[in-house]
Formats: sequence, C-alpha cells, structure tokens
Amino acid sequence: MRFYKPADTQPCYYCEKIAATEPEQGYPIREGIYTFENYVFRCAWHARFECAKCQTQHHFSWLYWCPTKEELVCGDCNKPTLRPVAFWDRTYAYQFYCEACGDYHVDLLYAEFQGTHPWQLGHRDLVSNVESPEPWMPLWSPTKQREGIAIALTEALKLPHRVMLLREEFQHAYRVFKHGVPEGEVDFSETRESWDKIGQSWLDFHEDRMAGDPNRQHIIDPALWTLLGDVRGLSVLDAGCGHGYLTRLLATKGADAIGVDYSKLFIDYCRKVEAEMKLGCQFYEASITALTDFEPQSFDVVVSNIVMVDVLDYRAAFKEIARVLKDEGRFIWSNVHPVFGRADAVDVRIPRDSQRNEARYLKMIDRYFDTGGELGEWHSALVWQFIRTFEEYSKALKEAGFVISEILEPRPTPEVIQQHPHHLAFDADRWPHFIIFECLKRRP
Repeated sequence: MRFYKPADTQPCYYCEKIAATEPEQGYPIREGIYTFENYVFRCAWHARFECAKCQTQHHFSWLYWCPTKEELVCGDCNKPTLRPVAFWDRTYAYQFYCEACGDYHVDLLYAEFQGTHPWQLGHRDLVSNVESPEPWMPLWSPTKQREGIAIALTEALKLPHRVMLLREEFQHAYRVFKHGVPEGEVDFSETRESWDKIGQSWLDFHEDRMAGDPNRQHIIDPALWTLLGDVRGLSVLDAGCGHGYLTRLLATKGADAIGVDYSKLFIDYCRKVEAEMKLGCQFYEASITALTDFEPQSFDVVVSNIVMVDVLDYRAAFKEIARVLKDEGRFIWSNVHPVFGRADAVDVRIPRDSQRNEARYLKMIDRYFDTGGELGEWHSALVWQFIRTFEEYSKALKEAGFVISEILEPRPTPEVIQQHPHHLAFDADRWPHFIIFECLKRRP
C-alpha cells in the first residue's frame, strides 16, 4: 500500500512531536501532505522512501543512508540491532552494520537528530515517493552534529503505560492514583485499612444475604459451582468470605462451612446473620495468610471467590491454604482475569458517551509484565488491588504444593445476557473478566 495525498492536510505528526521536545532548536512543523492510514499525516521527511536493494517503500525510520554507495537500504535487506539511546521522545535507534562501508549506520530518524540525514548533508536528489521538487524544505539541522544519551537496554525497552495515559485523557470513572507499585513497598496495614473504610459501603451494596454482586451471580458463581459439585458432608473453608453469602450457600447445600475474613466489620455481620438464620456456619476473624485457628489438614475443600486480587502476600496465602487442606484436597479459587480483568485495562468507546456495550470498540491493556499494587478509587475510598501475571500465580501455586487441574474462564449464558443487557451484553461474552482455578494438593 502506498501513501496518498488527502484532500485536507494537517501538521506533520512527527514534526509536532519533535518540535515539542526541544523548542529552543526552532524545529519547523511542516505540512503533513501524506498519509498511510488517513489518521497520521506526515511531511516528506517523515514519509516513506524506497530501498535501493529491494525497491520497496518503507517507513523512514526503517532505512539507513550509506554514504559510500549513496543509497538507502532498508531493515529487511540488512537486519539492524537495537541501540539504546535517548533522543527527542525516543529511547532507541536502529543500528545497521554496512559491509560496503565497514561501518555502522543509524536509521533516518536518529540520523536527522544527529544532523547526518542525507538531505541535511546535501544529497538533495534523494529519491522518495514525494513529488515536490524540494521535499526537504524547510531544511533543518541541529547547530552541530550530536549524539543522544546512552542508556541501559532495560530503560530503552520501557514505554509509558499507554492505558494509564488514556484513562487520564478519557477521565475514566475508575481513578488510579498509584500503579505498578512493587508489592514489597505496599504496607499490609494500608490494605486492611482500605477495606475497613469501604466495608459498610460493601454491605450496603450487597443487601441479599444469599447472593453476591451481579458479576458473581451471573458470571462467576454458576461456573464455580460446577467445580465445587456435591459438597454434602464435606468440610469447606470460604477463605476471604466477605459478607458471607457463599459460606451460607455452602451450608444450605450440606457442607460443614467455615468463613474467614480479616475484616472485623464483615465477620461481625456474618455472625449476626448466622445468629438469625442458624445455618450452622462458623466465622473467624483472620487473614488467609495466617490461618492459625486451624490445624493442618482440616478441610476437604478451600474456596476463595475473587479474593487474591486484594491479598498482598498471596504466596503466604497459598501456603496456608495448602497447610489446612487435606492431602489431595481441592482448592477452588476465582480471581480477576490476569489479562482482560486487570484494573488498569480500559474499554475504548466510540462514541465515548454511548451506553451501548457494542460501542466498546476494543479493550486495551499495556505493560502486562508491570505487576504490583494499584491504588484506585472505589465508592469514594482508596483501595489497594494487585495485578499479577499467569506465571506469577502458577509459580506460587507450585511452590505451595498445588497442581492446577482445571481452568475455567466463565461467561454468562445468552438467557442471562437477555435479562441483564446493560451489564453483560457485548461485554462479558466478548472477553473473560474472571478466571477460576481448580488446584489439587499434591502428596508430600
């Protein structure tokens, strides 16, 4: 596909970016008279040029200038390496070893920064797709030839978290105050305090004593129960029970059900409800990272429903759950999906104000490996949650003595979608928000 000239031009995308990085250099913002996708407009300097070897047009930064042969060569014909260097708004350049010169050359973008672009060196007859007789005008060069700042490769490979930037631009409802905080830098007391602050809001939001929030009701729990199966006569621990609805449901289905949560407010509520309903549930105020109230091998099943996303020391939690679980017992736990359910993901709506879910054009994530704590706003309170990769969870489970026997990525049925279109239609049937693991405890 070749460039074409649009009816209306815009300022060159690259010129504007470059000019913003060093206004003292007086970089000109040229007219963007060419476009490839009718979205980004580019001047002749930042358009496409033809490779002398393959006669194919390429993006300008995928070519280098050989002064010996006085020709442009592309990265397809001569594979580049990455040169970590900070210049303008970039963190690396492409570097090519040229057998014709016995020397290294850089791509045209970095060459322009240095002042060694062929147009800057006087090679005005350089052929490109540009029809103008003077495509290099206005001509610009730095006051002297220069180099960027050498940086570490790890720094060169970092980009700003694009979704975080979009959240700011879109003024997304879920506000993020801190992102990617190493877990070692998050104070456990802060995570507990945050839940103490929102506890009453959570209880007010969950008025039904025998049901969770809409996500649990319509997406997670139906799949969770397929894994739990018949629980009659089994000792089951609800690890991170919250307001206790799942513990109570387990009891109604014949399980010896015990709920644990580190929120005193939740446990007090659960005990109050149990005193009224008399289902035979027991509730303990404790962190699932220190289940000291229970002896080893106390439970046939441990279930944990959307809890690990809120747990700082998830490795300790897995080990404690393994300790209190009987040999070959089952650990069934749900969590936000490590890819699509991330708190830092964002749905791009076109138009932005549409309330129809199909207007969610796509879901964007970025910097998947930037895991750690995220401090966000929920019901006017700040809450810590933790973003982790599949690999991190998998390794922690293995270290605790578990093997993963099954994974479910639950989605609602068409009938449920029909009854709850605004919450579910063209949303939870397009990408999984949650994931459920069934893990088996290995014999020592």
